[in-house]
Amino acid sequence: MPASIFSEEYQIANFQTELHGKITLQCLIDSFIQVSEDESVKLAVGVSDVQATGVTWIVVQQDLHIHRLPRANERVRIETQAASHTNYFAKRLYRVYDLDDQLLVDVDSLWVMMNLQTRKMVKINPALTEPFGSEHVKRLPRLTKIPAFSGEPDQTMTYPVLFSDIDFNGHVSNTHYVGWITNTMDFDFLRDYLPTEFCIKYADEVRYGDQVTSQAQFLDSNQEHPVTLHQITAADQVRATARMKWKRINAKKADV
Repeated sequence: MPASIFSEEYQIANFQTELHGKITLQCLIDSFIQVSEDESVKLAVGVSDVQATGVTWIVVQQDLHIHRLPRANERVRIETQAASHTNYFAKRLYRVYDLDDQLLVDVDSLWVMMNLQTRKMVKINPALTEPFGSEHVKRLPRLTKIPAFSGEPDQTMTYPVLFSDIDFNGHVSNTHYVGWITNTMDFDFLRDYLPTEFCIKYADEVRYGDQVTSQAQFLDSNQEHPVTLHQITAADQVRATARMKWKRINAKKADV
């Protein structure tokens, strides 16, 4: 039997939105991660339960396909499903719908378990996946292959890592990477374009006190549908890479 689907209604708050009145990617990801944690708590395998066994879940890749970003004050329904897992990787799906059942965002994500002491990936404990009905499989479909960052960046920003950036796993919350990536694009670009696809692969942890560099370059400079490539580095080591697809909008009417 397929894994159960868990859903909650969620209202987009004004403080989660940007210039266009659309939810930011960082807040969007925070919202659906919270829904999966609500499901986990209900099944008695929430963060504290998992960490009590000496491990924690870590996301390694997220692929977002965006049909329309939810608006400020809009009520949506967020669904999640712990679909399947191998011995070392788990696939979780997310779907965001408006209240007319129109699909707004669909997400594939890949997770692993990390030992809290060694900070190394370990084999998934079946007791932590069984409550979801997650199917054990030999192999999971690959997510988007993100091209290697090469040449000089078109834009660069640096960010200090603050205490408020650190999450319950003792490292920078993954959604902060998303904020660093999007904010590296300049104001005029973000005024004129909205994302339609966001794929991010997390390579390594970022810790308190690190200085982060976010770089962006254009893979495709098409005026209507540009594509950008991004990387996050700290101490000259790549910590994440991402690819974004965009579409040009009318800045005065961004209801797309």
